[in-house]
Amino acid sequence: MPLSNELRRNNCYEIFSQSTGVEIRPAVRSHEERGVVVERSGRIQLRFFKLTPKANPDDLTQIRFVCEPDEAFELSHKISCVAASATPCKEKLNPHKFSTGEPATETVTTLSVEKWERNGKSGFALTVGRGKDFISVPVPLAKYLFAAEFLRYLSTDQCWVERSDKVSSKKSP
Repeated sequence: MPLSNELRRNNCYEIFSQSTGVEIRPAVRSHEERGVVVERSGRIQLRFFKLTPKANPDDLTQIRFVCEPDEAFELSHKISCVAASATPCKEKLNPHKFSTGEPATETVTTLSVEKWERNGKSGFALTVGRGKDFISVPVPLAKYLFAAEFLRYLSTDQCWVERSDKVSSKKSP
């Protein structure tokens, strides 16, 4: 199959540190009934990743955290509050929980933003954690504030729902 030379534009913001990074972009959640997509809705995805090679095959290289639009707005607000703080502090979104496998194993994913201070140095970070794994991305203030603004923009831009006519007609009188 020939490759297309057509370029596609996507809203996306990436922040890189020395060994980690985070990509913020629009996402879509699909709901299926009997193998047919009957509803899609907007979401915001934060993909945290490591830039270093795996030390062993079981090492985690990335963690995705998918927010609903209001969660992305809340995260934007938390980043702004932490950035304005005169002292080190940390704010977290409510954890995301999901179950997989038989027997069901619950997995908890957390996302936090912080202003840190260690050994006379200070800075900001976005951190995601899942189980015992975590990825922290240190961020300069300007990029931290830009991430907040981008999340705020995406929170309203991704606030939409598409439904099939069948689903819509069932709900209307």
